[in-house]
Amino acid sequence: MNSGTRGLLRRAQLMLYAAVVSAAAGTIGPVQMVSEAQAAREGECDINPFPDKNPGPGSLKNLRPIEPPDLGTYVINKRLAIVLGKALFWDMQVGSDGMQACASCHFRAGADPRSRNQLAGGGVNNAQTTFELGPVNYQLKTSDFPLHKFLDPNNRFSTLLRTTDDVVSSQGVKLAQFTGAVRGAPEDTGTSIPDRVFNVHGANTRRVEPRNTPTVFNAAFSRRSLWDGRADPIFNGVNEFGVRDPNARVIRADNPFDPKLVKVRIEPGAMASQAVGPVISDLEMAFQNRPFRDVGKRLVSATPLALQNVAWDDSVFLGLSRSTPFAQRAGLVLRYESLIQASFHPRWWLTTKIVEVQPNGTPVFRNNPGRPLNANEYTMMEYNFSLFFGLAIQLYEDTLISDDAPIDRHFEGRPNSLTAQQLRGLALFTSQTAPTGCSACHSGAEFTNASRRIILGAEGEPGEVIERMLNGECETVIYDQSFYNLAIRPTNEDLGIGGRDPFGNPLAISELLTMNPAQVPSQELLTLSYPNIANPPPQRNERTSTKGAFKVPTLRNVELTAPYFHNGGELTLKDTVQFYNRGGNFREANVQFIDFEIGALGLSNGQVDDIVAFLRALTDPRVISRQAPFDHPQLFVPNGAVTNSAGAVVRDPDGTAKDLLIEVPAVGRGGGAPLPGFLSGGG
Repeated sequence: MNSGTRGLLRRAQLMLYAAVVSAAAGTIGPVQMVSEAQAAREGECDINPFPDKNPGPGSLKNLRPIEPPDLGTYVINKRLAIVLGKALFWDMQVGSDGMQACASCHFRAGADPRSRNQLAGGGVNNAQTTFELGPVNYQLKTSDFPLHKFLDPNNRFSTLLRTTDDVVSSQGVKLAQFTGAVRGAPEDTGTSIPDRVFNVHGANTRRVEPRNTPTVFNAAFSRRSLWDGRADPIFNGVNEFGVRDPNARVIRADNPFDPKLVKVRIEPGAMASQAVGPVISDLEMAFQNRPFRDVGKRLVSATPLALQNVAWDDSVFLGLSRSTPFAQRAGLVLRYESLIQASFHPRWWLTTKIVEVQPNGTPVFRNNPGRPLNANEYTMMEYNFSLFFGLAIQLYEDTLISDDAPIDRHFEGRPNSLTAQQLRGLALFTSQTAPTGCSACHSGAEFTNASRRIILGAEGEPGEVIERMLNGECETVIYDQSFYNLAIRPTNEDLGIGGRDPFGNPLAISELLTMNPAQVPSQELLTLSYPNIANPPPQRNERTSTKGAFKVPTLRNVELTAPYFHNGGELTLKDTVQFYNRGGNFREANVQFIDFEIGALGLSNGQVDDIVAFLRALTDPRVISRQAPFDHPQLFVPNGAVTNSAGAVVRDPDGTAKDLLIEVPAVGRGGGAPLPGFLSGGG
């Protein structure tokens, strides 16, 4: 039988099975499923011409994040830039409401352990206005997981007990319209807008993002950031979209009397790109339509961390905290303005002009009027605040490297670093002959191939941003290395990297290189280099596999970062390994877009447990105890809404739901008590 005929037969079989799965998804209970023998063979194409050549695990001490080669064009004092970045990351004043910090969603092991009011509906492409697991402000329970549950968790052909398109994610601000920013104020001014989704009996609650929060620890190695990769490798100084935004400009003044609008291209810059996105998102940190320049307007003259205690011996703020060994106090001794001046080259903040923003958003330079500035007038430092914010946070996150886990000690040659069970799990994890092959995607010391290593190449191999593989039907497709459709949910619920950016460009580079160049909205994308091992190079109209594909996350500290996957669908590491063991949830429905290697593994219960034990060896104990570099200021984190004895939501004076707050105490370089995990999940 030739490959074309085999493909047609396989597709007919899988269409039949997909129909059964679709019917089952809407009929929870005993369902007569077709046998596995009736489905296409999984992970067994006749010949695999694209074998994995990614390196195996090692000690992370041998790797360090790569800085932009032109960093000195922007930063003149790296230590103080890191101070600035840490302050901005943890400062609740950054949020429009004076509560929401970057750290609000990244305060435990770089991720979010909250479990109340953390539901969103339907994914990015299939947003729902109601949730199936529970109402808004719902307290999740361990019994809610897995979100897609089989009678036998190792066999997706067993009875389907439950399925939902709900997503477990992170809460942000309440819906409001931005109306202004007052210099030095702790929060913006805004007007509440009725939220038709995130409300309880008309009282707005905090909104929830449509994807689960990934960790920022070790993210400094990432080539692209966020689940769909939209945080670009090149930072444009303004937003997360890099060269995709042809209009992004900042101000440069080599001559203080003659400022100019310029494009900047800072690479590697994925974490800077990622950092600036949430700050203006009305699902995360901002009232609707807040410009980044107004964040600068408010914060430039503010005291960093003015609402939060800072440990006197904080490993980054040492000597700059207002605290003493005898008493914790709020804030630092410098204003943000002073930190920016000390950290960044004057060409990015020093000019005799002000910036007047026209109604259409166009900036115009004016002489300083010698009076308080109007609402549409900004200093250069305020206008360029996104540039400082992104670069400073990237430099801070470059320090958040967890490289002292048992796995690091093992590869450094320290005896007895891993238990016998963990060694068995390591052998399964890395084996290319056993059915697992986990390290093909979770490769290298970073435990992900979504690393800048894929550009530089490894062990004599060329870089491989673009690659070919076989899909679930054993057909050759081109795809973006490190982004995969795992059949967690049906493809069309969330296209992941298979979607488009706001300018109409495909997020996937493989889509970009196989489309008509004249139809690419942002032409600068076509001038960049995309190292690949596709031979021949990508061809026009070549078949791609990008829809429903998401970034491979790092597995370091993974036992601390539950729930798992982009939809937060799995509670424990065992749940997650069993997901892979059964070959995903929707393999047959998603077969055209998955890697052929995603299929039933046939692991025994003991082998599943061995892999879980190994994954715990990726935890750096400093992360658990929050020792330097993972120490931090105090933080007050919203955790859903307060309810009274009758179960009704308590309202704030503005009519919105009153926040139930968790205090995360400040810790210095020596760390502190471990923070509770997500429903005690991860084991």
